[in-house]
Amino acid sequence: MAEAFANELASAAARGDLAQVTHLLERNANVNAPNGFGRTALQVMKLGNPEIARRLLQRGADPDLKDRTGFAVLHDVARAGFLDTLQTLLAFQADVNVEDREGNLPLHLAAQEGHLPVVAFLLEHTPSRVEHRNRQGATAYDLARLYKRNAVAELLQGRRQQ
Repeated sequence: MAEAFANELASAAARGDLAQVTHLLERNANVNAPNGFGRTALQVMKLGNPEIARRLLQRGADPDLKDRTGFAVLHDVARAGFLDTLQTLLAFQADVNVEDREGNLPLHLAAQEGHLPVVAFLLEHTPSRVEHRNRQGATAYDLARLYKRNAVAELLQGRRQQ
């Protein structure tokens, strides 16, 4: 029964079905229970839906749980560029300095993808981490340059010189 609830909740979150997520939460579905694929509702939610994130987090979803690949939801949100969902996660104490298996911070992934508003927001919350190097020795600035994300690289360069 618990696994069925976990699968239902994860499916509703992935579809962005706020009404169904709310209904399942009211029936006391365990927000941190993994679905059949080993991921929680928060980990598979429709990333551009901060209200679903908020509802899950209000019910105790752990924003720092990592999936089997070593990613926390904050990595996915930063890589995809969803600033509103990122802000929601941080409001519920998600660890902005969480590292994936490669040592990347959410800042690295946002910089690599060229999400300027996300990078700017993360810099406000992790200014001392701008020089953090992943396991390959790359900083967020290095990744922005490598992937030709010039506006992001310029922003990061300015922060490195401060």
